[in-house]
Amino acid sequence: MDADIALVHAPSIYDFRKRDIKLGPISDVIPSTPVFEMYPIGFISMLNSLINAGYNARICNVASMMVSSESFDPVNYLKEVKSDIYGIDLHWLPHTNGALKIARIIKELHPSSKVLLGGFSASYFADDIMANYGYIDYILKGDLQESNVVKLADAGDNFSNLEHVPNLIYRKEGKIIHNNIEYSSIDNVFLNYGLLMKNAIKYHDIKGHLPYASWLDNTEAMTVIEHGCSFNCAFCGGSNFAYKNNYNNIAPVYRKPSVIAEEISLVDEMLGAPVFITGDINQAGKKFYSSLFRELKERKVDLPLLTEYFIPPGKEYLNSLSKQFSDFTVEISPESSNEEIRNINGRSYTNKSLEDFLQNAIAAGSKKVDVYFSIGLSGQTLDDVDRDIDYSEKLMKKFTTEKEKLYTFISPITPFIDPGSLIYEHPEDYGFTITARTIGDYFNLLENGKVWTDFLNYYTKWMSVDQIARATYESEIRMIKIRQSLGLLKDQNAEHIVKNITAYMHGDAYISNENKSSHLSYIEKDVEWSYRHKLTSESFLISLYKEYNDLKKRI
Repeated sequence: MDADIALVHAPSIYDFRKRDIKLGPISDVIPSTPVFEMYPIGFISMLNSLINAGYNARICNVASMMVSSESFDPVNYLKEVKSDIYGIDLHWLPHTNGALKIARIIKELHPSSKVLLGGFSASYFADDIMANYGYIDYILKGDLQESNVVKLADAGDNFSNLEHVPNLIYRKEGKIIHNNIEYSSIDNVFLNYGLLMKNAIKYHDIKGHLPYASWLDNTEAMTVIEHGCSFNCAFCGGSNFAYKNNYNNIAPVYRKPSVIAEEISLVDEMLGAPVFITGDINQAGKKFYSSLFRELKERKVDLPLLTEYFIPPGKEYLNSLSKQFSDFTVEISPESSNEEIRNINGRSYTNKSLEDFLQNAIAAGSKKVDVYFSIGLSGQTLDDVDRDIDYSEKLMKKFTTEKEKLYTFISPITPFIDPGSLIYEHPEDYGFTITARTIGDYFNLLENGKVWTDFLNYYTKWMSVDQIARATYESEIRMIKIRQSLGLLKDQNAEHIVKNITAYMHGDAYISNENKSSHLSYIEKDVEWSYRHKLTSESFLISLYKEYNDLKKRI
């Protein structure tokens, strides 16, 4: 079946399966692999908007299929995908290489169709892309494009009414045209996993619709409470500063609690899978979270919930969360144990408030607590990283018991400082040097790099690229040994990981998963936070499909 719009997700590096690349720790603390094969959550919302408007639309997760199968041929696959418009996300910069190469392939295969880019990075570098990459026809600039992608589809077969599509950038008679920016309503956002599954069956393309490669193994859903952000983390391209200057001045807008609850209720009914609620529920205010909890309780939602926090919430909020839900997990990213460094980088709270939160979360019944630290921060030295590991050990010893588990993580800011962030725009104020500035620079970093440190677009006056790498390896070895000592990792697993990291850092042979999905420091990613699933007819079918795929691989 042909589509009006196909939403295509590319790998970070197109030929990652053929090149001998040491991808390292660049995705140790996210669900997807170093290929970044998880497509933006906005794909599901745009799919919902397009189908509800009467259009045929599909998702083609090329990256996930490339990760899952060495024999998968993306060119043959895309040749069979017929669509009037191919929408490719260039949201985060790590996809520059893959997105542009996939775009060129699509244009060669389907020259009469239109190629559309969207996302933060496409928006930030829109003029650069339109001036230098002729196979890109359109860019939708900014966030919240659910209604605008429908209006683009409305433009018709000859695309003669483009001037009526807000936020669209295109060419006309050799000139780059920027349409007026309009602020779309967040009410257009709806993450319908039920529709996603039905659409996968409609197009006989289950693998193409999977959010990421391991989704069948541990099915998880996601919802979002807001677009934009009220915080200014210095390295973040989704910060308040970045949004106001680049992405339609949304900073922030909150979704209706009833709509979020309806999304989660659909997940409960159809998938029976855990749900990650992105955005700080507590920061949205008591009225918001009380309404959300009430809406979820009225719908009798009974799923594990992963909740994240930008600053530590108080006991009142945690007790309210605990009262409503028996199975929840919390995570927070203080970035540094040094309060001054934390403040410089946009996280203004004390270690005492952090530890009070951790204590209160465990007392409230959080099944798991995750605490994230970063390497490469403004003001951070090698000694500061060592002290972060010392502090991590203190936290794990203090708060980990037989029943409750607290995990700390540490990873470098990789591979790029986000464009639009405070550091990217004012590097000298933060002690940074940014080494790449054009979309071509980023394409070439990913095209020519052989080791993950080749991709970095920065160094600081406190740490060189080599020092960032050394700090990464040494801190992760220390972190693994701490987990081993606390019984959070089996001796055999811990020794294997340490041996692997040591070989990696010295350039010796190390174990790399055949589909490039192994992670340098964690054998089983602790971010896979819940394996509790309810049996539904749809989850049963997912299980059968997984068994079928596993059998095919074994054969």
